Amino acid sequence: MSLINEALKKVQRQRTAVEPAPPLPGGNGGPAPRKRGRALPTQTLLLIVAGAAVLIVVSVVLTIFLVRSEPGTTEPTAPVTAKADAPADAPAATAPAPVITLPKIEVPVITPEPEPVVAAPEPAVETKPAPEAKTVGPTPPVYDERVYAFIDRLQVMGIRSSGSDSKVLMNDRVYRVNDIVERSLGLKLMEVTSDSLIFIDPSGATYTKNF
Repeated sequence: MSLINEALKKVQRQRTAVEPAPPLPGGNGGPAPRKRGRALPTQTLLLIVAGAAVLIVVSVVLTIFLVRSEPGTTEPTAPVTAKADAPADAPAATAPAPVITLPKIEVPVITPEPEPVVAAPEPAVETKPAPEAKTVGPTPPVYDERVYAFIDRLQVMGIRSSGSDSKVLMNDRVYRVNDIVERSLGLKLMEVTSDSLIFIDPSGATYTKNF
């Protein structure tokens, strides 16, 4: 504002200098009065004042810029308060690390398996061959005296010898091979030949009747 006031005063002085001094009273021999110059119009005056104001503002801005750009000059720092403001980008307080609880793993108790018991080899049992069964020979035939008496009493009347179809006529009756001739004794006709008759009883004893 002081610079603006000075500019206004300067313009006022210029206007005052243009106006001539008033003539001295009663003097005729003095110098002829100068012709008064024309006063500056109001619009021109305003333009001058505005230009001066612009110059002042520009000069102030340049001065501030130059003062700030000088390394030697430092602006007065505000007194440091006891409590310093926390920086905006200060890291947040670290949260406590989560406690990780590991699951309790039950370790199975491994019981060693008992060693297999190897059974002692059983002593070899000597197998004795079974005693051979005694071969029982055929029971010797038992000859019956009654058979002999029956054969002696036989009356043979005729013989036809033709192998298995042989026939014999005895005691008024015809008998073939394997026919029972005496049931009480179990005597059977076994064979017929041209000169004999062979009989057999249940015990296997054979009896022969010759002619």
